[in-house]
Amino acid sequence: MRRYGIFLFCSAIALFVLVVGSEAQTGGKGGKGGRGFGTGAGVNDDPLTLLRRADVKKELELTDEQSEKLPAVVLKAVGEVLSDKQMARFRQIDLQKKDTAALKDAKLRKELNITESQVKIMDEIFADSAKELKELFADAKGGNLKGVREKVQGLNKETKEKVFGVLTADQKKAYKQMIGDEFKFEQKKGGAKKDVN
Repeated sequence: MRRYGIFLFCSAIALFVLVVGSEAQTGGKGGKGGRGFGTGAGVNDDPLTLLRRADVKKELELTDEQSEKLPAVVLKAVGEVLSDKQMARFRQIDLQKKDTAALKDAKLRKELNITESQVKIMDEIFADSAKELKELFADAKGGNLKGVREKVQGLNKETKEKVFGVLTADQKKAYKQMIGDEFKFEQKKGGAKKDVN
């Protein structure tokens, strides 16, 4: 449970850095040829991450429709490399990493037989949570970092409880089978991956 809390906090901070970093890259000195956040050798250098950058999208004149298709295309390509067993486990790990956000996916909702009324309730919960998170980040960006971690953890826990509270017992059981055995993500220490060898 403690690792889950640390993971949520790190995810929230990463999102905050991404927001601040994207502003630096698109608006200021980190623009064309500059060294803003996330630029540099070995940092976020995979093609999908590159194609998600606002400046790259603009340069390529990438449409919203094209951007929406990219993750599915990448996943299909991954499926051509991995075995069926590897792909099944990868999907479980992907769902675990996405956590509650996985339930925003239309395909997953269909697999779980989530009704329209359930979708409406879930979407309201997600919207309220996003609004609160945005307010927390606005406070943090203004220099008010006191208690941000605890507030983010509390908000994520509350959102998860509310969203899963919308599911029926059968849907919860099916989702638990979909995510499989818990995968423990390695924690980075001092900017480097922790070696488990």
